[in-house]
Amino acid sequence: MDRYVFYAKDSLDAKTVRAARATASALGATVVRTGVGTLLLEIAAGDVRKLARALPDWRYSAERHATRIPERSPAERVRRTAASAAR
Repeated sequence: MDRYVFYAKDSLDAKTVRAARATASALGATVVRTGVGTLLLEIAAGDVRKLARALPDWRYSAERHATRIPERSPAERVRRTAASAAR
């Protein structure tokens, strides 16, 4: 399953988002999150075009957001451990 973001071009109406959410769920997509004029969906790559045809007023793109959590240096870990033990 891949994640896709669907955007409403013209309408920011909550009713439009609810209708699109219902359509996406009916076609087998998992709705991860909704926002004003935006849907974040998990759906198989082969089914995304079928969903796009069912939602003609919506644009979509693959989600490419990745989060990287920086690793602490060994010195920071030692300082934090020592500070916790001193309390």
